[in-house]
Amino acid sequence: MTTEIDVRAVLSRSVCEFHSDLVTRPTGRAVRTSIEAELERFPGTNVAVLDFASVRVIDCSCADEVVAKLLRASLTPSSPAFDTFFLIRGLSDAHAELLEGVLVRHELALVAEKGGALGLLGWVAEGARAAFDRLASRGSAAAEELAADLAWPLDQARAVLDELAGRRLVMRAAERYLPFTAA
Repeated sequence: MTTEIDVRAVLSRSVCEFHSDLVTRPTGRAVRTSIEAELERFPGTNVAVLDFASVRVIDCSCADEVVAKLLRASLTPSSPAFDTFFLIRGLSDAHAELLEGVLVRHELALVAEKGGALGLLGWVAEGARAAFDRLASRGSAAAEELAADLAWPLDQARAVLDELAGRRLVMRAAERYLPFTAA
């Protein structure tokens, strides 16, 4: 299941109708809490698309409160966001640069869509980034296929794909790995 979340609309409902800037930690907390409440309505595996297209400004404290804490929650079994795969879109270059720094600081990563292409933002080893890029261009792959594409040993390809799946950056279906848009 895919849940589309317009972050500007959540901001409007949570904080102020005429506000389109994600600034201050309390604002970020209010937005994150509203997003978590929305995710609670859809338990189980879910792809949450966070759309930032209408957000003018985001600061580090809001990026930390909204994005980093949602990602961390998606990896925590007791969280309502557990097992949620996050895809972010509508980022300006300034938003992407700021989020990259916040995610690297927390050793987190997420999938970003820009111009119809998928990429990773945040802390990811170069091998994992290369595997993700290849997987995104293929649409899906088994570990054996990815190992052949990247000229890697099978154990390395399997380990990298399992790491990406464990961090909720790709999905695993049987013996195949795929980006969310191919799910």
